Amino acid sequence: MDPEKSRETEVTVDDILHILGPFGKFNVLNYFLILFPVLLAGMYSSVYNFEAMDLKYRCAIPECVDQEANFTAPYLEDGSPAKCLRYAPFMNFTSNENKLNDTCAPHFFDTSTEVKCDSYIYFEEHSIVKEFNLGCQDWKRSLVGTVHNAGFFISIPLTGLISDRYGRRLALVFASVANGIFGVIRAFSLNYEMFIVLEFLEPALGGGVYTACFVLALELVGPKGRVFASLLFNTMFILGGVTVTLLSWWLQSWRYLLLVIYIPAILVFFYLWSLTESFRWLFSKGRYEEGLNVLSRCEKFNNVRVPKDHYDQVEKQAMKQRDARKCEVIATNRSTFKQLLMSPMIWKRLFTCSFLWTTSTLVYYGLSINAIELSGNSYLNYIVVIIIEAPANVCKLICLDRFGRKKVIAIAYFLTGIILINYGFIPGGNWSTAFYLGGKFFITLAYNSLYIFAAEVFPTNYRTTLLAICSTIGRIGSAVAPQTPLLSRFYEFLPTLLFGIMSALSGFLVLTLPETNNQKLPDSLKEAQDQDRKVPTDEIEKERNTDETGSGIDTKTTL
Repeated sequence: MDPEKSRETEVTVDDILHILGPFGKFNVLNYFLILFPVLLAGMYSSVYNFEAMDLKYRCAIPECVDQEANFTAPYLEDGSPAKCLRYAPFMNFTSNENKLNDTCAPHFFDTSTEVKCDSYIYFEEHSIVKEFNLGCQDWKRSLVGTVHNAGFFISIPLTGLISDRYGRRLALVFASVANGIFGVIRAFSLNYEMFIVLEFLEPALGGGVYTACFVLALELVGPKGRVFASLLFNTMFILGGVTVTLLSWWLQSWRYLLLVIYIPAILVFFYLWSLTESFRWLFSKGRYEEGLNVLSRCEKFNNVRVPKDHYDQVEKQAMKQRDARKCEVIATNRSTFKQLLMSPMIWKRLFTCSFLWTTSTLVYYGLSINAIELSGNSYLNYIVVIIIEAPANVCKLICLDRFGRKKVIAIAYFLTGIILINYGFIPGGNWSTAFYLGGKFFITLAYNSLYIFAAEVFPTNYRTTLLAICSTIGRIGSAVAPQTPLLSRFYEFLPTLLFGIMSALSGFLVLTLPETNNQKLPDSLKEAQDQDRKVPTDEIEKERNTDETGSGIDTKTTL
């Protein structure tokens, strides 16, 4: 039989998925189940901003019954009393005998001497600041976000391990239930130390729920459904951030807020019996019958007919691929990986992508966190900054294929840098708000596009490993982001200035990477190197065909 003709008639899993349809009833049901934890993940990624939200408070003045007396503390330029300082009382009016008399008058306080507060009067109580008496301890508030994001250093590799070894469904359930359990326990924290430990454990064990959901969702549909699936995930994540903001605004209690958003995550435990496992993962583990049963159920649920021989061909291909991988493991570990480590090009791209990832997480999360500190309603500020991500995601889908990865991402970083560096020179008002939102729009565009771009510059054999390294190193940015509001103590616009400089540097670094639009994914180290040499895709394919057929035709590219 002609091998070329046989190759043309081969049936792949994607062919079966095309017959089943990308969004039949079966996939709609499973996507409905998968997107629920994604909505919850959107809430959990933002909730620490409201748990540790700053409150209105001032020094407690034991000499005064009226704690709001305007002569006991210095006033700031905006007309509000200082939170952390008060005027010292004159020494001769501090005895116990005089305290029994009326000592709350302007002439009893030394306005030339300011002292730190011993205790505080809180006028709000919706965050841990009042609960654990964190007045004027901003470092403890910002530490909450840092500890939360540090948990992802553990959850990223942990979720990947569970997903690859025990299945996508189990990884999703484990992460979501872990979120729920530690989140509910955190709602009953007795002190700050207990709270901060649980703030770390929750994302450390459950922070990978978004990744687990995303992988499972993409493996359930064919190529034509993946772009739309990505847009669905981004939309649900944004909706989660908006939802937790509205709930915090309404409940005005951090304990009630945690109970409301974390209890539903525990119910995901029942997904073990209701959610479909990835048939691709089942095939990779040699569990062909189970994988084919998943496809068969989808066929019956969607009321379509798939020829029986299609399943037989897919099973044979899966067995061949699995056997081939087993044979290549030893050779790959001994040769390819060593070559990878010895390649300056790989190290350059690894450093560049890691820096881009760090910048993206720092600026992306930093702008969201600092939005709460802006003037006006903190809840509305945060909602607007989150919603601006929606058009950025749509812009990504439109621009990346049309104008190329490199150009779009570089321009997005440059515009982020220009906008945020100039933000401090814009007078307050509508223009200032527009610049701030513009910075969030373009960093979202760059950040979300980076996922695609980075995957296209690494060779297939170690693409997942190298991306995991970039993503893990990049989490340094999200861990540092909660500390950036402290920089405003030295200069009001220092956080946005830092974000702008980092973004501009990232724009220049993007220019050092090759353009990957409309290019074949590199399957080997040589093909990845050919990207730097700008070898066209058709030349790569021609050279590959020559090597396979042994025709002897010279296919070297003239550079």
